[in-house]
Amino acid sequence: MSRRFAAPLAAVDSVDSAAGTRIEAVKRIVSDDPYLVGHYPDFTIYPGVFTIESVHQAVRQWAAERHGPGTSVELTTITSVSFAAPLLPGDTMSIGCDVTDLDAPSTVRVKARCHRADGVLAGRMTLELRIHREDGHDDA
Repeated sequence: MSRRFAAPLAAVDSVDSAAGTRIEAVKRIVSDDPYLVGHYPDFTIYPGVFTIESVHQAVRQWAAERHGPGTSVELTTITSVSFAAPLLPGDTMSIGCDVTDLDAPSTVRVKARCHRADGVLAGRMTLELRIHREDGHDDA
């Protein structure tokens, strides 16, 4: 059996993409989320890979709203990523993404900044993602 993704993890709680190429999302870091167990023992933090996944899920929801249900978004390139401060249980992460169409067919560049509720920058990244529509057309 082959799956494109593992069991879904809720890496965003809400997404607002009404501003066209600007995406705003929120993720509450909850202590009993399964991916926090053991990361790290005695100092539980939200894993960096899930910060990337939070941005990815926000872009997937934006793409579905823009292109319709069945649209998929494939992460193709992590151009840059940096984590500046830990996200701890009880924190709320705000994600701001700016989306730019690239010359490559169906590819967008996303520049994201992730902040804790106290305003501290938790991470920033630049990703490239390919958008696949359900009707077989790739379109960014």
